[in-house]
Amino acid sequence: MDTQVQKGYSISVFPEGTRSSQPPMKRFHKGAFYLADQLHLDIVPVLFHGLGYTMTKGDFLLKNGPITAKYLPRIKAKDISWGTTYQERTKSISKYFKEQHEALREELEQPQYFKEHLLFNYIYKGPVLEWYLKIKLKLEKYYQQFHELLPKEGNFLDLGCGYGFMSYTLHWASQGRRTFTGVDYDEEKIATAQHCFSKTDQLNFIHGDISKFPINRYDGIIISDVLHYLEPSAQKNVIENAIESLLPQGILIIRDGDADLKEKHKGTKLTELFSTKILSFNKTENELHFLSGKMIEDIASRKDLHLQRIDDTKYTSNVVWVMRKI
Repeated sequence: MDTQVQKGYSISVFPEGTRSSQPPMKRFHKGAFYLADQLHLDIVPVLFHGLGYTMTKGDFLLKNGPITAKYLPRIKAKDISWGTTYQERTKSISKYFKEQHEALREELEQPQYFKEHLLFNYIYKGPVLEWYLKIKLKLEKYYQQFHELLPKEGNFLDLGCGYGFMSYTLHWASQGRRTFTGVDYDEEKIATAQHCFSKTDQLNFIHGDISKFPINRYDGIIISDVLHYLEPSAQKNVIENAIESLLPQGILIIRDGDADLKEKHKGTKLTELFSTKILSFNKTENELHFLSGKMIEDIASRKDLHLQRIDDTKYTSNVVWVMRKI
């Protein structure tokens, strides 16, 4: 080997000794660092991302998805800042690798990264559902806004989760989001969400009426595009119950049409007509009752919450209200 190195050959080593299918990165073995020490070689750290999914260990199916290789600065053989023995260098370089790989993972694993993951979970469940998922993801911008608003760690509740698209995506987009519970009135949608091949014990989907569902304690709760299916009194009860269920520093995200925005609200009512009457993707037994932004503000003030209002739509009255426990 010494002869080959002298001829200019490099040595490639996977210090984990195996391919990790998912984070965290496993323990580094000392062999690579022993060779570098004995042969007085520089170390060029290379990070790979995406292989765990596209070429899953033990899986004969090659899946579609991006693969990233990132080269880090060369570590000189004479640089003693990493340690004076190969054992010390193993520990320090291993720590450096893991920190850099975690930073790369957080940079790349935004919600859109999981598009293929999600599509494969809903394939062969009907062409209409596949079409709906693709359209929904584009309209939602892959749930990026919810990802940025929601804490990166904790346990979360998605009231009115539908088929579970958002619950799966936001859970995957942060390793710290330990559990996601989705609740929906439509039993068929819950059954579909439950029978995805990527479902684990960290993702739970429950058939139930959100106006009567007993809420536990959560770090974050999402109520998106569902409150207008309830009577006004039930809307207030759901919001107030959700607020009481938030843990300290918890966050409640509500998205719905704001009936106070008279002109833009016409667009919202039109989309709901298509959703409930024409395409029948959403079930409802009641007349639709859209929220008043003033009502949300009153509740936030009365509960002493920090309220953020996000209105970035052009043609509908769909507004995002973010309530945070101070």
